[in-house]
Amino acid sequence: MAMKIGGEYASEKVGPKNFDQLANEAGLAKPMVKRRVREVAETVLSKTPELITGHQTIQAVAALIQNRCTKALEKFRS
Repeated sequence: MAMKIGGEYASEKVGPKNFDQLANEAGLAKPMVKRRVREVAETVLSKTPELITGHQTIQAVAALIQNRCTKALEKFRS
């Protein structure tokens, strides 16, 4: 079952506006939510090299995760 974030199900389409909506719906401060998204993306990026082994599938998943985190950081920089 997919989880909706700020009205969007597709993770590659989720951006700052969706997290603004999530913050409103949850009664949270928008700057805090955006800061936390950046923190989580940075933490994940710092840990994914530890996952990379010689296994092709693991490398592909790690690359996808790194790509999504990098894109999230680009969207949330401001």
